[in-house]
Amino acid sequence: MKNLNRSRLIKRLNRILIYLLVLLAVFLSVAPIVYLLITSFKEPELTFAIPPVWNFTPTWLNYNVVLSSSNFGKYFINSLVIALSATGIALVLGTLAAYGFSRFRFRGHFWLRISTLIPQMLPPITLVVPFYVLFSGLDWIDTLPALIISYLTFTIPLSIWMMIGFFDDVPIELEEAAMIDGCSRFSALIRISLPLVLPGMAATAILGFLYCWNEFLYAVILTGRDARTLPVIITSFMTNRSVHWGRIAASGSLVLIPVLVFALLAQRYLVRGLARGAVKA
Repeated sequence: MKNLNRSRLIKRLNRILIYLLVLLAVFLSVAPIVYLLITSFKEPELTFAIPPVWNFTPTWLNYNVVLSSSNFGKYFINSLVIALSATGIALVLGTLAAYGFSRFRFRGHFWLRISTLIPQMLPPITLVVPFYVLFSGLDWIDTLPALIISYLTFTIPLSIWMMIGFFDDVPIELEEAAMIDGCSRFSALIRISLPLVLPGMAATAILGFLYCWNEFLYAVILTGRDARTLPVIITSFMTNRSVHWGRIAASGSLVLIPVLVFALLAQRYLVRGLARGAVKA
């Protein structure tokens, strides 16, 4: 009896410990965002007041400055178009390539699959110089297509390697049954496999969008005034005389909105493994 009670006590303590660790992880993740939002509503003199000021009258001053003096709307649209375009192209190409790697075996299969990771292995600074030379020759510097193409160097490998795992989870017997019923290989992909890997496509799209939305190096080197993105604009509030932390916090808060909306819209597809167990041995 004592051993039973002791075992129950240990289980309860373990459960409490797990809950505390989860709460700690949530706090560490959410606290910076909350602090960012609070700072965006503070007057400049209250930003780094010691001790910190928590009871203050919120002001829209920082947001008014950001939205009125930095062409924020134009660069917001630039970021949205670039991120959605690069993510969409990479998702289509990456999904088709991942399907090929998952379903077919051919000479050099392994090495071709590994070679898709080479752009990911290289530091971005080693690619941005050739891109700059190439786009200068094409007169594409400070254009949206230049950034979209450069972003494909990391979104396509990401899409390929994420989607390979999801296609591997789809039993090939489902496609074979569809082809016996008269479907072509492509039709089986569209009608059978793609609906089952929608969670993977959603997760891949979210990660690709995040990478494109937050990318800074390519954007700051390959753009001038017309094709700038939001991460570049945020740094414009840092000058050699001062750093406008309130404006940086306000612009950072606005940058978070599309990411949160995109994640909320796709969250129902993020449950993985819908195809597991579809065919039993």
